Amino acid sequence: MVRRLGAALVVALLVSLSPVPAGAATAEPPAEAPAWARLVPDDTTQVVRTVSSRDYCRRVWCTVTQAWRKDADGTWTLVREARSSIGSRGWGKRREGDRRSPVGVYEIKVTFSTTRDNPGRMPWRRRLPTSNVSAAAGPSYNTWIEVRGATSGDRPSMRSGWVLDFNHVRLRPGVGPRPVPGRGSGIFYHTSKPGHRWAPTAGCTQVGDPQEMRWLLRWLRPEAQPRVVQGR
Repeated sequence: MVRRLGAALVVALLVSLSPVPAGAATAEPPAEAPAWARLVPDDTTQVVRTVSSRDYCRRVWCTVTQAWRKDADGTWTLVREARSSIGSRGWGKRREGDRRSPVGVYEIKVTFSTTRDNPGRMPWRRRLPTSNVSAAAGPSYNTWIEVRGATSGDRPSMRSGWVLDFNHVRLRPGVGPRPVPGRGSGIFYHTSKPGHRWAPTAGCTQVGDPQEMRWLLRWLRPEAQPRVVQGR
């Protein structure tokens, strides 16, 4: 009986000292989701995020714009990052003309370019010389309209980008919820004027390098339910 018990103890000791299969005890815990991820819908798998940054300059409008992807296991991965700039007075838009950029989570109302065809796969609209999102008070406030005789709608800084769904922006007069008068209008993601890539804006987000904007437009997918995270 004693011999049997001693043999059993030896076997138990050997088992406890047996090597653990590779990876069984060293598996990494899932990466913790970024804090802003709680603000987007569960079915969103692409996020364009713009946040303050001192990597390139130390002014209040200095930002970076990031592309994030949600993988099949729920992990968020930073895919790309580009230098950008926001309103000259920074974050916290409250009214028309305050030169601040809005904070929060927003949908992309529509992408645009001056090309004849959609450069990506998102809902798209061609921007013409006559194109404008009106800041004038009245029924066309914060509404995409075509202004007869206008010639600046396709200026270099507005040749590609998207309209941020801020303050119930409309794509046609009278269609959709009414924008709040004076709350702010024409909030875009757009490119830059030649020679002024990192200048502040009036409230939009400027991705200074046009190649980076073209990459974003090709990357975005409607089935990913993309969201734009501002200042979070």
